[in-house]
Amino acid sequence: MMHLLFLSRVRLNPYVALLARGIEEADPRLRVAIHRHLSWPRILLDPRWRILHLHWIELLYTYGPTPYERAAQELDVLLRKLAYVQRHGRKIVYTVHNLNHHEGQHPDLNQHANRWIFAHADLLHVHNHFAAEQVAKQYGRTEGVVVIPHGNYIDVYPQDVSREEARRRLQIPSDRFVYLCLGQMRPYKGLDELIAAFLRRHISDALLLLAGQITDDAYAQRLQQLAGDHPDIRLFPQYIPPEDIQLFCNAADICVLPYRDATTSGAALLAFSFGKPIIAPAIGPFPELLGDNERGLLFHPQQHDLGNVLQAARNLPLDKIGKAARAFAEARDWRTIGAQLSNAYRALFTDSIKG
Repeated sequence: MMHLLFLSRVRLNPYVALLARGIEEADPRLRVAIHRHLSWPRILLDPRWRILHLHWIELLYTYGPTPYERAAQELDVLLRKLAYVQRHGRKIVYTVHNLNHHEGQHPDLNQHANRWIFAHADLLHVHNHFAAEQVAKQYGRTEGVVVIPHGNYIDVYPQDVSREEARRRLQIPSDRFVYLCLGQMRPYKGLDELIAAFLRRHISDALLLLAGQITDDAYAQRLQQLAGDHPDIRLFPQYIPPEDIQLFCNAADICVLPYRDATTSGAALLAFSFGKPIIAPAIGPFPELLGDNERGLLFHPQQHDLGNVLQAARNLPLDKIGKAARAFAEARDWRTIGAQLSNAYRALFTDSIKG
């Protein structure tokens, strides 16, 4: 039996719990414990576990707005603990969810953390070839990098409300074409540009649905000002409980992800899991996720063509590409992903014995 320790401070995204379950289902000889902190007596000195698998390293020293001095101190302590882990024969694995802190908080600390983890981790796990290329380009890491995709969200959230019922409960007319942007509303996601493009285009019989928590008061005010009282924009600026996610996804025709920056995209997999195609920028992971417009449409931020792509989406064969999106998600089941990571974990010890 091999024990693994997952370290993550993310609460709302079920990614870590799903990955842990997939690993244990794929390989009964592995046991995964999930912790939010790397405490000395209770965890670091526990002799049972052999692999420390980190997620979102930037949140391990800056969880929410954090003064620079405190963040620097927290990062120093964290890196000392990680060095201790390796000195005592444990392996460190890091899943690259982001290359940059989304809010741009303390960028020099972000770079320092990245440089350390990309240089010292025994294994880097990335979700797509774009991320692997960026790790190689920005940090020179090419060995010990595995590309294993992000898993789906099928059966994670309830899926028992029809399109008609979802629209009735959200008070959306049945004949409207609905664009959805779902998830926590943060500046890097580009919702302000989406609202502006939607308003400029004047798309007839269309409705823009924006739903998710906003923690940045200034950004919340900006979105409210942009949306105003426009009858074709519905803003739900609050936390969406898991049982209500299906209301928004099932009421939508297509999901829009107008991100300014992305390394991976759980939001795309969420949309695909509900059989919804996406509109996304031709950056980061999205060209790989969409293929040759098989599961939606790409727009080009430099060409400012989001409005044109919103309009073009009206002519898509939604049933066909929705089925393709769902099939794409189904192929990314957590047990298959868990088996791939299990093999990568065991190779760490096999390679060290060979060496």
